[in-house]
Order: sequence, then C-alpha cells, then structure tokens
Amino acid sequence: MKITDFKIPTRLDEALAALRDLGPAALPVAGATSLVFIPEDQPMTAVDLNRLGLDGIRRDGDAFRIGAATRVAALQKRHEPGWVLDRVALTLSSQQIRNESTLGGNICRVFPWSDFPAALLALGAGLVIRGAQEKEMTADEFFSSQPARLFRGGDLLTHIRVPAVGAGAGFGYKKVRQTATGFSLATAAACLQLDGGGIRSARAALSAAVPFPARCAAVEAALAGKKASEGLLREAALNGLSGLKFKEAEGMSAEYIGRLAAVTLGDALVEAWAQAKEQAS
Repeated sequence: MKITDFKIPTRLDEALAALRDLGPAALPVAGATSLVFIPEDQPMTAVDLNRLGLDGIRRDGDAFRIGAATRVAALQKRHEPGWVLDRVALTLSSQQIRNESTLGGNICRVFPWSDFPAALLALGAGLVIRGAQEKEMTADEFFSSQPARLFRGGDLLTHIRVPAVGAGAGFGYKKVRQTATGFSLATAAACLQLDGGGIRSARAALSAAVPFPARCAAVEAALAGKKASEGLLREAALNGLSGLKFKEAEGMSAEYIGRLAAVTLGDALVEAWAQAKEQAS
C-alpha cells in the first residue's frame, strides 16, 4: 500500500469533508490492522478517525450504543446483563489484534476475518451512518451486499445499536477454526426468544462457510412457534441449510463445510436456548 498523505481531523464534519473531497483516494483508518491488504500500487491519503469521539459503549434504554471506532478489546472486557458481544470479541484473532481492531473496521468491509456480521444479524442490530444526513439501517440491509458500497460517497459509520438480550431471550455464538488465530471455517450466531416452553421468535445467521454473511430464513421458520428442544434445534440447523451455497476452504470440500456449518449453527442454537431458559427462570 502506498500512503501519500495523512490527515488527522478532530471533528466529524472535518472528517466527512476530507473523505468527500478525496473521493476514491481516501483511506479511512482507525485500528489499521487491514492496511497490509490494500494494493501496493494504489496511492491513498489516510484519514485518521481516532480523534472524532466515535468510540465507547453505553447503555441506551434496551440497547447498547457502540461507537464504530471502539476497539474489539473493549467489547471483550465489558460484562453486564444483556451484553453478549464479549463472547464474539474473545474469538477474534489474537489479543494484540483485538487491542487495535475496531468494530467498524470489522464490518464496514467484509473480509474472511469478519466475525461480527453474523452476530449483528442474529441480534437484529441497527447501524447508523452519517453523511449529509444521519440514517439508521438494519443489519439485514447493511449486510445485503458488501457494506463498502455505502461509504463510496464519503459517508461514515458512526455507531451501532445492539439490542440487549433480556429476560426469556438467549444468544449463541460459535466459530470453528483450525488454529487459535486462524480464519473461521464456519461462524454461526443465533438469538431465541422463549414464551413459556415455546419459541416465540428465532434469528439465526451464518458467515465464513457461505460466500457472504446471511440470515438462515428456513431455520428460523422451522423454529418459530414450536416447543423448544435440543432435537428440534439441531434438526432445524441440519435441514434448513440445504439450499445454501457453501465455500471450499483449507482443502475441505464445499459438502464438508456445509455439514460443518449445520453442526456449528446447531451448537449456537442450543447455546442460545440454554441462556434463554436460564434468563427466564
């Protein structure tokens, strides 16, 4: 990568103006852990986002407001009722990378190491983007295709709203990798809301095993309104992914990765069910 200039704005409006003026030559940076993957023959002007106040986590009613420049390590260290992203953060690469990587950097362009999209899809997060005006998008819309498309005009992701997992609800997250810091072979996340012994609603998502992070609609439909059991959850995961396309990875066939994804999603659903039962008691 060839950085030809470096700008350090201290206000959000300054940063937005710089990004708009620079156009395709602008390179927003915060954690900077992905710079090595920028083509070397592409001259860029780095725009530092670390002095804009876009970091931090705070409770906002029934949700958490997370600044886009918040380090993954901060997500990992937070522990309080309703907060579940510490479990996702803990699985991302090494502690050194978690100390520098930001939540926004992990999701504004989806890479093989993007662990948070599946979790945000399962949790029903909202993502707030600032340009000429501020707008909030659902995670489903944000990840409907490569999120980088949303920032070509110089807009910025400012914060993410993640619903707290409350009474009667549970969250599950599972990631399968060959080494502790390796890229995921299959990542699954699930959120269940129970009503008595039944499943009032279910959200499930996959990434890594599939070409792009996505909700698992057939799995969700197979669970909604049913009496919860481990057998039901695992059966839904096994049967509800048959229409998906899976990737080959690390010398493993697409068929194998599909089976791995189904087992991983089943594990995530069972984990979500266990938490939901605990919080309902």
